[in-house]
Amino acid sequence: MSDDIRKAAETLAGATVRSVVPAKIGGNSQIFCVETAAARFALKVYPTRAGDPRNRADIEWRALQFLTSRGLTTVPKPGARDPVGRFLLMEWVDGVAVTAHRPGEIPQAADFIAEIFALSGDPEAQEFPLASEACLSAAEIVRQIDARLPLLIADPEIDRFLDRTFRPLLAKARTEIHDGGDLPNPLRRLIPADFGFHNTLRQANGRLRYIDFEYFGWDDPVKLTADFLLHPAMQLGSADRRYFTHRMTEALPGDGEFVVRLRRLLPLFALRWMLILLNPFRQDRAKELSAAPGQREALRQNRLAKAQALVEWVAGDATAG
Repeated sequence: MSDDIRKAAETLAGATVRSVVPAKIGGNSQIFCVETAAARFALKVYPTRAGDPRNRADIEWRALQFLTSRGLTTVPKPGARDPVGRFLLMEWVDGVAVTAHRPGEIPQAADFIAEIFALSGDPEAQEFPLASEACLSAAEIVRQIDARLPLLIADPEIDRFLDRTFRPLLAKARTEIHDGGDLPNPLRRLIPADFGFHNTLRQANGRLRYIDFEYFGWDDPVKLTADFLLHPAMQLGSADRRYFTHRMTEALPGDGEFVVRLRRLLPLFALRWMLILLNPFRQDRAKELSAAPGQREALRQNRLAKAQALVEWVAGDATAG
């Protein structure tokens, strides 16, 4: 651990730090458990990447302040942040990662999103920007797909998947797009982008707490729903997918086209997710790949298998399972 992390922890906590221990290392950030004489905190460290101007710390800080000030106790309380936007100190949440959801946890997740949808009418909500990589139209989803494709490294197996499976599906999807432009403002909602059980902690009493709000902002609620249904870490059954879709529909009484839009856009979101799965093989992240041939091959096969599973799943009625 670098000295600047410990110094940041002491500065933001305003107290002498007894220990700073890595708690989670994710794809986008690091989290440390910070212990002082009085309490424990979570210190989130945001990476800097060339070409990525997003101020993730500022967005997460504002999101947590907004949600907790409106009475939501299922998210961490924000503590302090540094002015540069590299560190954020927040409440430490005692809990375990949700690797497999239990009965009743899909309803908990749906309740949480319904609360955020309801808060979208709050006057202060208008101050938030669009969510990271917001998808307000079919054309925007395709644009993001087109932007991601050239970023992948040359790899025979990945190239074979792209040529034989991905590109034909994308070509078919293009022919079926009847885009009416960006979703009107009244139908947009605040969403915690990248929402799912992979960013959830289960406390000892069974209560779920939700973390990771660095991509928070306005978007089509279809995007959140599609990501929840498609995320490879979710392991949802048919009944789970139907239930969550139904609850999102109920939480959007003024959006009569929500289900129609979801069914129409889900194949495009699946294509987008196939490329997200291949993120480790992007040119700008290739240096993060393991140098061990066996590990690299295992990762490639794992990601291609998950991408192929999306192909087969979306071929059926995805929202029904």
